[in-house]
Amino acid sequence: MESRFFRTRDGLRLHYLSHPCSNSDSDSYCILLHGFTNDAHIWDSLASALQKSHHVIALDQRGHGDSDWDPERNYSHWQLAQDLHDFLEQFGNARIHIVGHSLGARVAMLALESSSCPIASLTIIDAGPEVNPEAGERLLNDVMQLPTYYEDARAYLDSLARIYVMSETEALGHIARFGLRVSQGKLRTKTDPAFTPGIWHKNPEFRDLNKDRGELSEQIWRALLSLDLPTHIVRGQASSILEPALALTMKEQLGDRATLSIVPRAGHAVMLDNPIESSALITEFIASAELGQKPYGIREST
Repeated sequence: MESRFFRTRDGLRLHYLSHPCSNSDSDSYCILLHGFTNDAHIWDSLASALQKSHHVIALDQRGHGDSDWDPERNYSHWQLAQDLHDFLEQFGNARIHIVGHSLGARVAMLALESSSCPIASLTIIDAGPEVNPEAGERLLNDVMQLPTYYEDARAYLDSLARIYVMSETEALGHIARFGLRVSQGKLRTKTDPAFTPGIWHKNPEFRDLNKDRGELSEQIWRALLSLDLPTHIVRGQASSILEPALALTMKEQLGDRATLSIVPRAGHAVMLDNPIESSALITEFIASAELGQKPYGIREST
C-alpha cells in the first residue's frame, strides 16, 4: 500500500492509497470512494481482497483524510463529482470498477454521467438518489455533535462507537487509528469542519449555483438511469438511509443491469458493521462483471 497524491484543477492535493495488484499483468482498477467523514482506510479490508485480481485505488475526497481542505469551502456534490471525473482521466483506457459508499456513491453517479472512461461496473453501497429526511438529519446531527478535539486516540474511538453502534470493534478501531491529525498541538479529526454545511443540498450557495439543474435527487436519478453498465446496489439490512422500497425501485428502474444485495447484521456503515460478508458480495459481483456475466437480481447473504 502506497500513499500518493493527485492535483485537482483548482490546485488542491487529493490523497489516495494505491494497493497494487498481486498479478502485475492486470489492467483492471477498482476505484473506492468513501462516505461522509470517512477516509480511504475504511476500504483496507476490501482492498486486500480485491487486489488479488485488480489494482485498487482508495481516494480521500477533498476535505477528508490526508487530502487538502479547500480554503474556498467548495464542497458541493458537483465539486466532488468534478474531482472524480478528472481523477478517472489519468487511467486512460484501463477497465475501471467504481465502488462508492453513501456520499461516495452519489458523487460517482454524478461523475459517471459525463465520463468517457471505460467503466466496467458500479457498486452503490447504501446510497440512493434520495435520502430518508429523518435519517439524514440524525446522521447530520450525530456528526455535528462530535467533539472537534480529543485528548487521545482512545477518546476518539469511544466517540465513534457512540455513533457506529453496530460496527465491529476491530473494524472501528482500524479507522480510528487513521482519523486524527495534530493541529496547534492538539488532536483533531481530519475532516474539514466546513465540509458538513457545504455538502448538504439544503445549503443556499449550492442551490444558487445549481438552480438550473433542479433538485439534487432529480439530478442523481437522471445520472443513475443514464448509466448503461452492470450496477450493484448494496444495502445494509438495518439501514435507515437507503430504505428497502427505494432500493427495490432503483433495482426495478435499472432492470437487468442491476443486482441488489442485502448485507445482514449491518446498518448504513456496511463496511464497518459486517466487513467480511459485504466484502464477499462486492468482490463476487466485480468478478462476475469482469467475466461479462449477467447480474443475479436480488441476493441476500446469510
